[in-house]
Amino acid sequence: MSAVMQNLDATHPVESQASPRQQRDLLVDFLKRFGERCVGYSTLQPGLEYFIDEAKGYIAYQSFRHPVLALTGRKMILSNPVCDPADYRAITQAFLAQHPKAIFLQVDQHYASVLEGMGLQVNCFGIETELPIDGFSLDGKLRSKLRQWRNKCQREQVVVEHCKISDVDPAEIRSLSDAWLKNRSGREFTLLMRPFQGRDEEDVYFLTARQRGELIGMTSFDPIYRNKKIVGYYHNLDRICAQAPHGTSAFCVLEAIKQFAEAEIEYVSLGFSPLYELQEQYRHSRVARFSLGFAYEHLNFLYPFKGNAVHKRKFGGVARPVFLSSTQGNSIRELLSIIKTLKLL
Repeated sequence: MSAVMQNLDATHPVESQASPRQQRDLLVDFLKRFGERCVGYSTLQPGLEYFIDEAKGYIAYQSFRHPVLALTGRKMILSNPVCDPADYRAITQAFLAQHPKAIFLQVDQHYASVLEGMGLQVNCFGIETELPIDGFSLDGKLRSKLRQWRNKCQREQVVVEHCKISDVDPAEIRSLSDAWLKNRSGREFTLLMRPFQGRDEEDVYFLTARQRGELIGMTSFDPIYRNKKIVGYYHNLDRICAQAPHGTSAFCVLEAIKQFAEAEIEYVSLGFSPLYELQEQYRHSRVARFSLGFAYEHLNFLYPFKGNAVHKRKFGGVARPVFLSSTQGNSIRELLSIIKTLKLL
């Protein structure tokens, strides 16, 4: 097995003989074959490091070190390994042989079972919401709020269009992004939320929302792959100005769904609702379970846990649980390390 570690943005020598461009091509090839997790495309975000098995796939992670929480460091792994699920255990064992102190974030049920089978505690971390496109309808009571938002945006002449980022005036994009970030204390979360790149990206679906010609919103959807085919899209990014009609973000999603239906896309993922609908499915830490539940109820000043969950619930999608795990046990210290890594504090 040929396994190498690589930070594609680094300038220091790496163990692989392949160039950064060749390494990137290898990652993209694995992603298009096995990238069926909604955050699969997020494993290509700047700043991540990679453990690559050139025959199987890769694990994407971010290094974390803290003088109190993690003096010897932690590897924060983003989602499942990007490989054939049959190889999950083998590639994870190879990774842990080199990096025994690791935390696994937003992994699905299949990989959670693998981690538990390796002797790790596995705690529910929240849910992901999927919207099957075939038969999607706004009829009935379940999605009545979506109908209200759609009708309001149509009355107020909001026009949503698919385009390339390069087709939009950079000054408009910068102004909207700056205003959006200012309303969120200037912070842009990373790792679990792929940062806005401000440029065209392969297979990323970009939409603008305009009202009487003025840019009031933009949103993008990351591709979800299966066997080198795009089978879904993940709603990764929103930038909505404060003056936009309420419901503009949802209206953008609804317009995208209509376009995806024409392209025979299977589903849209609305992504992660952290700490929502926590389940006790595996051998887990009770302390972590209590702490995550407490955070959902009382720490919404750090992140809008409840608002996120309530908004996505209005779409009436399919909820799929996701999990976290640590090789050091799911202790308070490990949870605080996650909070620091995600820049919630």
